[in-house]
Amino acid sequence: MTRTVFANGSIFDGTGAPIGEGDVLVVDGAIADVGSGLDGDEHIDLAGRTLLPGLFDCHVHVQFRDIDMWRLVQQPFSYQFYEAADNLRATLAAGITTVRDGGGADLGTKQASRTD
Repeated sequence: MTRTVFANGSIFDGTGAPIGEGDVLVVDGAIADVGSGLDGDEHIDLAGRTLLPGLFDCHVHVQFRDIDMWRLVQQPFSYQFYEAADNLRATLAAGITTVRDGGGADLGTKQASRTD
């Protein structure tokens, strides 16, 4: 069990409450507690930074990198699945944790990207 404390940062929780100072305890990848003076195995100092929840993007096309239709019809069908993996990785790195695909991705893409 890994216990990581993100300490000394400003916390925006998305509920409409004002931004406050505090710590966030993450245990095995899930938020376990929010408060001050929390203890864990690892401390990450967020002084001068703000912690916020993951963002939603409600219209993405993870299977495609661009809109060049000529390029799309010339590439092998399976190539779009590799592009989807790269696109999802970049999306997550940008802080977006939830997406709704507007067309292109199928159930297989969803199942391949599951983490549990």
